[in-house]
Amino acid sequence: MGHRITIVGPGAVGAVLAGAFAMSDAEVSLLGRPGPHFDAIAAHGLALRDRQTGAAHRHWFPTAYDAWRLPVPDLAVLCVKSQHLLSAARSVRTWIEHGTDVLVVANGVPWWLLSTVEHSAEDSVLRPVDPDGELLDLLPAERVMAGVAHFSSVVESPGRVAQVSGTRLIIGDPAGGVSDRVTRCVAALSAAGSVRPEPAADIRRDIWEKLLGNVNLNPVSALTGATVLDILDDPDTRRLCVAMFEETAAVGAALGLDSAMTAEERLAVTRGLGAFRTSMLQDADRGRPLELDAVVGAVRELARRTGVPSPSLDSVHGLLALRERVRGHAQTPGT
Repeated sequence: MGHRITIVGPGAVGAVLAGAFAMSDAEVSLLGRPGPHFDAIAAHGLALRDRQTGAAHRHWFPTAYDAWRLPVPDLAVLCVKSQHLLSAARSVRTWIEHGTDVLVVANGVPWWLLSTVEHSAEDSVLRPVDPDGELLDLLPAERVMAGVAHFSSVVESPGRVAQVSGTRLIIGDPAGGVSDRVTRCVAALSAAGSVRPEPAADIRRDIWEKLLGNVNLNPVSALTGATVLDILDDPDTRRLCVAMFEETAAVGAALGLDSAMTAEERLAVTRGLGAFRTSMLQDADRGRPLELDAVVGAVRELARRTGVPSPSLDSVHGLLALRERVRGHAQTPGT
């Protein structure tokens, strides 16, 4: 991987990756939006802390609100919420045209998925996450790498990020196989103890496996305000989560993305993490728009295309979409 790397969106996940890439002696820069967090990083540096060890380190990176103020990087790492991916891709369009490698680390169903499976028919645009197909035009599957983060981090205060648990980051090409660019990206992160990179032979399966853990507990927690343990200890909400898992697993199987894990096995893994508040619940608490379309809406669209019934997903999506509209957060991806 080239020596010049820009993190687009240095929030909780992006900040950890910025620190990890810096450990490889790469020239790391940050591109972000004006606001308390990014403004604090620009003024005082980025403070990264490991909650388990207590170790803290402050990094100083070049920062900019506009891509043209930074040199064209060898790698752009997009770490923004799924509803902001289109605007992020637009902001770095010039870099993409110059041949910059792109790694996207985001939750939910990726915009390019239908272009890589057999059930796309003539329309490979996944409209809940890419309504007009602009994202697929800007970043087709062959132009992007995907990252699946299995670590937890949080913005403690503006300019300060703590890595709470986990170190795993899976990186792969949508087309499958381990390409040279994936190998270079993994190598660039291997010097960092904070992130443990792994190449993926089929990143789509890794994406779907993580989705199976997010598709139910995230939206149910945002609706109820409950922690994961509260949800799993309630028989009714637990049954709902099992149904949403099974519907999503059936969609995955129809797309050739089978999972060996059952709903009960997946919920048992989640229970072992304790009484945490999901990322979607944290966004709801802070009054932020939710990643509803990428985590649930896109699965419903894929269910429709593959003929898989999805009554539980439909009901929860409808309730949470109404909640978003009532709070004025209904939006089109990219706004």
